[in-house]
Amino acid sequence: MNTLKRPASSILLDIGGTYLKSAVLVHDQESPINIRKFSMPRFTEEESERAVIPTAEFFSLIDQAIEIQKENYSNSNRIYVSGQMGGYVIEESGRFEIVSWQDKRSLESKYEKDKYELELWLKTSEAFKETGSELRPGLPFFSLAITKPYSRHSNTPSPFRSIISFVTSYLTNFEASDMHITDAAASGFYNLRSKTWDDELICKLDGSLVLPSVHTDVTRIGYSSKYLLDVFTGVGDQQASLYGTEMESGKIVVNIGTGGQVAGFQDPSQRRGNYQVRPYFDGKEIRTITHLPSGRALSAFVKLCFPGELQSDKYLEFERSCKSPDLTSDIDLINFKQTLNSLKGNDGKLTADNISSKFFGSLIRSYDDALSELNLEGELLFAGGVGQKVKTISHELSKVTGRKFSISKAQETTLEGLAKIARAQG
Repeated sequence: MNTLKRPASSILLDIGGTYLKSAVLVHDQESPINIRKFSMPRFTEEESERAVIPTAEFFSLIDQAIEIQKENYSNSNRIYVSGQMGGYVIEESGRFEIVSWQDKRSLESKYEKDKYELELWLKTSEAFKETGSELRPGLPFFSLAITKPYSRHSNTPSPFRSIISFVTSYLTNFEASDMHITDAAASGFYNLRSKTWDDELICKLDGSLVLPSVHTDVTRIGYSSKYLLDVFTGVGDQQASLYGTEMESGKIVVNIGTGGQVAGFQDPSQRRGNYQVRPYFDGKEIRTITHLPSGRALSAFVKLCFPGELQSDKYLEFERSCKSPDLTSDIDLINFKQTLNSLKGNDGKLTADNISSKFFGSLIRSYDDALSELNLEGELLFAGGVGQKVKTISHELSKVTGRKFSISKAQETTLEGLAKIARAQG
């Protein structure tokens, strides 16, 4: 890495669930600049359980996000990528199907027997525990092991690509497929103890699947001749975001944005509990609980409270509505739109007043329970749009948990994390 020419600037690219963001880091400056945000393409739902990202629109969006930076910073000669973890790409005869992190094809009725047999096998296998992953429908291992998309042409080698490594591959004209460990671990079949793809788990996948090299450091893997950029291994957006918050020992990050998670550093000497373990940077690991109530539920709640009104600031509207939490409430906030429909069906007089305290209470309880399961001592560090802007949440969660708290000063924590990675490259 030391032989690389010091760049005047680097392009930063983050592929999120709702938005794709790009920015530039000028290497004599501290933070990313010229931050641009683009709405991600809507999923193509071929069947009820499937959520596929349209390939042509996705490529176009990536090009647009990079070109707008090159127009203003033409001397940029590196690109660093982060992205939402989970999901994978099926390649066949030069065509791609981008299976998103929200895809649940493994739950389709035609795979019911395969799903049952895999879950039965996993009960007797210790291998999956070493991945640090949570078993869920959208996990690449779970989905690939059940659906086996390549079995019909098993003689053709098929590279495994996550959505993150698919982007870096695309930038190198598909000459590189290497992955960073934060990305590989999200597959559900990478062994964190041995730092290799797990042979026992791989046996459950298509034999034609070709697994890429995995790097523990952010590493140059190729070159974009189209944009004249050195391309580096893409990293997980959660880890990049934590890096951007300046997470340290004794701090537990409560990230409430489009998604919701709690995370802190993993102590290897402690037994694992009901949380995921994920690789971080500099040889460290984190423990985390994900898929917590987040901005999606908040947006649905605000629309309920202020129907027909223009919500110019949904965070302010939320604080207007939520006065005191009903901590005995336990409504489903992950699927809050469905919850609202159910509540309306049971009580036609549903109003903002009689649901606000229940919503707020359930939100606080979800994070209080998650922090208890995480089993880490330390102060709370709030990040993410909701976590940083809605002071009611940070104050109430601090009170309920009996922990001190602070709020991250970084407004775009994932891009800040990528900027930190870029600066460390020299």
